[in-house]
Amino acid sequence: MKELILYYKLDENVKNIMSIILKQLDVEMKEIDEKDISQQMGYLLNLPGYQRKNIEREENLNETFLFFAHFSNEQLDIILDVFRNAGIPFIPYKAMLTNDNVVYTFQQLYKNVENEYKQLTHQN
Repeated sequence: MKELILYYKLDENVKNIMSIILKQLDVEMKEIDEKDISQQMGYLLNLPGYQRKNIEREENLNETFLFFAHFSNEQLDIILDVFRNAGIPFIPYKAMLTNDNVVYTFQQLYKNVENEYKQLTHQN
């Protein structure tokens, strides 16, 4: 499958820079809309077998988030290096598609990543 980056609350300038880089690398970019935060990642990725569900939305998802789908670990390392070299600021909330998180809603994934980040940085 083709590499895809889903993004949430990405700064417009950063989005423009990333868009130029990703176009050159033939990687697609797609925004996670506020109205879709309660949808499963499989649905947001347009994967077969995932339909839109009516699930209550949680609020307070305020941080920028990047989700990398269909990337190898090596590709992910390279693209993060390219971003860093292009001056894109560090984005702590990010995840890569796994067999486990494909069924998570975006808000579940966001909260998991948020909790992990806070534990790693010793925040309460």
